[in-house]
Amino acid sequence: MSESKREIDGQLILWSRELISNWMALFRAVRLYEANNDAIEQLGEKIREKVGQIENGAGDVEMTVRYDSIFVSGERIRESAIGSSIYHGFIDLLHAARLKGLKIDEAVTNAELELFARLLLQVSAGERPTEEMVSELKIRASTHIELDLLDEEEDLINEVDQERVAKQIYMRSIGILKGVFDSLRKNDRINARRIKRVVQQMIESLNFNPENLLNLTNLKNYDEYTFNHSVNVSVLGIALGRHIGLTRQQVYLIGQAGMLHDLGKLSVPKQILNKAGRLTPEERKAIKLHSIDGFLTAATQLGVSEISLDIALASYEHHMNIDGTGYPTVPAAGAMGLFSRIISLVDRYDAMTSSRVYRKQPIPPHKALAIMFHSQRSQYDKGILRYFMNMMGIFPLGTVVRLSDDSLGVVVGCPREPKLRHFPVVKLVLAADGGGASAEKLDLSATAKDSEPIRVEEIVDAHECGIEVMDYIL
Repeated sequence: MSESKREIDGQLILWSRELISNWMALFRAVRLYEANNDAIEQLGEKIREKVGQIENGAGDVEMTVRYDSIFVSGERIRESAIGSSIYHGFIDLLHAARLKGLKIDEAVTNAELELFARLLLQVSAGERPTEEMVSELKIRASTHIELDLLDEEEDLINEVDQERVAKQIYMRSIGILKGVFDSLRKNDRINARRIKRVVQQMIESLNFNPENLLNLTNLKNYDEYTFNHSVNVSVLGIALGRHIGLTRQQVYLIGQAGMLHDLGKLSVPKQILNKAGRLTPEERKAIKLHSIDGFLTAATQLGVSEISLDIALASYEHHMNIDGTGYPTVPAAGAMGLFSRIISLVDRYDAMTSSRVYRKQPIPPHKALAIMFHSQRSQYDKGILRYFMNMMGIFPLGTVVRLSDDSLGVVVGCPREPKLRHFPVVKLVLAADGGGASAEKLDLSATAKDSEPIRVEEIVDAHECGIEVMDYIL
């Protein structure tokens, strides 16, 4: 590559980085201010300046998203050049609006940029359809901003690809966690960077389609419970943090806390962890110490900082309860940190819905939610519990249901419209005539407005029906 070509490419990347950062600043500004605010005007000017520099007489500036990468005028812009929150925030907004890219003409005005920003935020929040945004832009913004939408076929391809990617991320997470435990057994340092990277990948997968990765939390490997469980807690914690509306940085830290919350179990003898009968007082004391050991291990391995201590504190507090019960001894009722309140809740849910040495049959998801809400409600942050119940829905993913046509199915998805949440997406296990079904996916919400829609008649016990839920998810 010639020196001049290298210099031009470097300048393009610099301008593109500034362009993406200015876009995200504009999105933040239109959330805060009314139209024609000075801050919005200034950001519009900066965007127009960068568009002009990048275009340089060569045509429209094209910004596209391919999977988890951003390209500007054909040049891939790396995440490290901008920062994770800005980079993936831009991707998330476009994905939420079913956009794969946009073209911007140098003649674009500040008013047109502001209009697009406001419309995109409304679409990404589900307040209006993508098609309405496209139509309004054509009417009010001429051809200076051109949107490139995903068509139905591309949507399907992306969905299939993301299912495969979610499985890869999930399995990679388990492998990384095994590596962490192996390193600690050898008194080596853990590779915190690998933990951070896979948590970022979890966040990206959940942003694209939450159900792909959430479905995999139904994978309960009895022989590798600690690893499976920790990954599940991480995924559920990230999903719950997103649902509550926490910042990307907070969600990122919750994901790490979930992955590492059970590090202390490494110090508990296997014969105690795997004991099927009642524990002696000494054995119970050894189990309870894993929260303290986990805190010390995480704090030592991650270094002393406010962020690392927040992660380590979740290890210490994940068996505490908001009402002052649990262990280690709670200094004061309600004193648990935010991350700990989330991790303790999803930890309990995943533990209840898993097979354990002392309970061979897991509790079905809907019954676990009922227990948490009716019998254990005082032990959780009530607001976070409500968010969790809302996120999991009427029919949690992995629930086996009998439909009104006598077919059986496994719930693998939930409609986006809250009023249709009792019409889930299922994979058919047993056809209405009693014959086998080929795991056909059926979206019950598609026929919800029919005179006689197919609906869920009852929840059935997967074990009693001889159904292995993961056969229909993996």
